[in-house]
Amino acid sequence: MFRRELLRRAGLGGAGLLAAPALIGRAQAEVAANHRKFIFVVNYGGWDPTRVFADEFDNLNVDMERTAEPATAGGLNFVDHPDRPSVRDFFTRYHSTTSIWKGILVPSVAHENCLRLMLTGSTRQDGADWPAIAGGVVGATLALPHVVAAGPSFPGEFGAFVTRTGTSGQLPALLDGTILDWSDQPTAAPSRSASALVDSYAAGRARSFSAGARSTQERALGESLVGALDRSNVLKELRDVVNWSAGSSFGEQLRFATDLLKLNVSRCVTVSFANYSWDTHIDNDLYQSYNFQALFTGLLDLFDQLRTLPGTAGGALIDETVVVVLSEMGRTPQLNSGNGKDHWPYTSAMVVGPGLIGDRVYGGYDTLYYGRNVDPASGDVNDDGTSLSCDVFGSTLLRAAGVDSLDYLPGVAVVEGALSDGG
Repeated sequence: MFRRELLRRAGLGGAGLLAAPALIGRAQAEVAANHRKFIFVVNYGGWDPTRVFADEFDNLNVDMERTAEPATAGGLNFVDHPDRPSVRDFFTRYHSTTSIWKGILVPSVAHENCLRLMLTGSTRQDGADWPAIAGGVVGATLALPHVVAAGPSFPGEFGAFVTRTGTSGQLPALLDGTILDWSDQPTAAPSRSASALVDSYAAGRARSFSAGARSTQERALGESLVGALDRSNVLKELRDVVNWSAGSSFGEQLRFATDLLKLNVSRCVTVSFANYSWDTHIDNDLYQSYNFQALFTGLLDLFDQLRTLPGTAGGALIDETVVVVLSEMGRTPQLNSGNGKDHWPYTSAMVVGPGLIGDRVYGGYDTLYYGRNVDPASGDVNDDGTSLSCDVFGSTLLRAAGVDSLDYLPGVAVVEGALSDGG
């Protein structure tokens, strides 16, 4: 019965395949914050926002491409270029749910420091990243609250809720039992029928222990064990439903992410895009252009797929999935002697999906290509407002995920004006 229900939700049964196309374009009510799912797309190396997000054509201090042009889609301004048609296609199709965040301050120019800052808001070694918090706080009852298909992870106190797929097939080997063959003394795995008997016995003992608990601590331990066994059974049912080998390509990672989200196995999935290096100290325009074209081609495929897949709240998966696309730093405003650009502590990001007001740009750059302040209440640029720093950006994402950001970023402002339902 459980397996059939999973297949039904995923649209893998006959009825699901017939019903899915009808979800395209269907108007859905705003999904509650604690039901939103997240895909974080990390572009490690430091991208150049002036090649897509920052239209600084009137800024004499910024080197723009000669063949690029300013463009608009709805309320979004972006950089258009003949070598990047997927960028134009994406904004044309999805501008209404897309917000661009310009001039985010990441106070470092070292890759690892910037990566930790952009994902956790600080350089603390024990700080947890946004998907780990969102998964651990709100999605803790799911089988795999936060899955890292590729890219960085800073689990902090939420390590128990974060799962890496592994670079050598560790996760699928663990699920199907073949990992027993990897030991120095290989052990044959029990049959599925024998495993089912063991699972049934363990579940019964755990429930009996919880029911007969003599203290609050014993009861909590018993309930935790019952929950862990239930989640392990969910994963066993999905051994042959999900392709657990996420693969190294961006497209494979995204398909894996949508599988986990549509089945409600995970709340957050982190993926990574890396064709050519984003760290373009030489030939900036060539490699940045290639990467942005490939990145947005993948994002177009992702959102076209999200439109056709059933979600878990009655609509399509696109209605309940937030995609956060970021890089840990930006590039200098001017080209160096090698036609490259060096590290810069201001970057831009893109957020697509429910929870944040789309068709809008937050923040901006001044004439020196420093990030401008914003008014947290309205989200408008205001030089007397709050710095649009990486922790302010993160606190706003946490609020959109239904998390009280003050518990993890005390004293850090939230851009309330960006939240579609007040968080």
